[in-house]
Amino acid sequence: MARPRKRRKAGCDDIPVTSFSDIAFLLIIFFILATTLVKTQGFYTDFPSGEKSEKPQEKTTTITLHEGKVTLNDQEVGLAGLRAGLKALRLDTKTGDAKVVLMEAAGKVQYQTYFEVMAAITEAGGTICIVREEGGE
Repeated sequence: MARPRKRRKAGCDDIPVTSFSDIAFLLIIFFILATTLVKTQGFYTDFPSGEKSEKPQEKTTTITLHEGKVTLNDQEVGLAGLRAGLKALRLDTKTGDAKVVLMEAAGKVQYQTYFEVMAAITEAGGTICIVREEGGE
């Protein structure tokens, strides 16, 4: 004679959850390693247009940074002197290419100085044009 089979009730089986803790631990490690904790800071600048004009070109305002020295149009100035010199140029009232300030960095320039000069140009209403040495650091 055949034995009667036992019927199982729906929902009574145990769900295997032993590997869930391992998966959760691996996901936590992944998100800790993949998360970026440093927020970059910056500001917006406008780049000059590439149009050619038939007017005679004026000398472009040039700022040179070189290992702690800041020069404005070939005159050595500090950051305070740079701000005053840029304010005297009244870049905020000019338009087009007259607003362009050429910024050259040579040698080892600290990021803080570089950032402060860019901020001074933007405050004065100028448009930054950055020049980099070929093969430079």
